Amino acid sequence: MSHDPSPSRPARPFTRQSTVLELSSTLPGRAFKALIVRQLPPVATEKERQELEDMTVGLPLETLVELSEGKLTWGIADSVLDLANGKPHRLIPRGVGAGAGALKKVASAVRR
Repeated sequence: MSHDPSPSRPARPFTRQSTVLELSSTLPGRAFKALIVRQLPPVATEKERQELEDMTVGLPLETLVELSEGKLTWGIADSVLDLANGKPHRLIPRGVGAGAGALKKVASAVRR
């Protein structure tokens, strides 16, 4: 039940409903998949590990964000999508927005 890590043609544009396996047809998607696979919990056998990996990489990105308990944020997921879709310029506004949010949190903590 092994999967082919490099499908012949990417299904662009990728969306939040795209699976990690679909995203892995791109370089950023392969890096993201490797990160996700490293985060999987340990299991007893290699067969169980492969089944868990296959199930996980078959989930839509949206589902992974919802199941991650905050470990995978929408900002990270959307950034992976932008990179996989060949739109790295979209990362700048998201990064600036995240930086502004972090700055506000720090400033409010300091005022207390």
